Amino acid sequence: MKKINLLLSIAGISLLSACGGSDSGGSSNNDSSVPSSVSVANGIRTSELSAPEGFAFSTEREVTFNLSVANSQSERGFMSIYTEFNEGVVDYTSQIIVTPMNDQTVFESIITLPNHVDKVWIEVWYPSAIGSKISSSVDIVDNNVSAVL
Repeated sequence: MKKINLLLSIAGISLLSACGGSDSGGSSNNDSSVPSSVSVANGIRTSELSAPEGFAFSTEREVTFNLSVANSQSERGFMSIYTEFNEGVVDYTSQIIVTPMNDQTVFESIITLPNHVDKVWIEVWYPSAIGSKISSSVDIVDNNVSAVL
């Protein structure tokens, strides 16, 4: 029994010592062939770049909305605003607002939108007149969306 334990111990130690101890394999971040900064075409290194004083990077902006309906088809309607659409096909998961709307209502609000959004899709729909809706693409101009639908 002692011989079996001794043989198993020796085999285990041999196996472990054969698998470890080398620094040549695996991942290493000490590669001296990678430069500490990347050069661009005009010779400026990224480490030499600087932002002007007062620069504030932002991925979003505040947009002022001023929307109304010229003629309401019903006393009670709703307006929905979407940020993602392509040629009239709306991504309904991009809805940012749904609010009651009729010809006596003016929607005024300030909404924070991502910088990449340069136009919105607006739909006004009426529960009592299923199938009839007003829809329009409206450009964001100087952080303002203004329209009479």
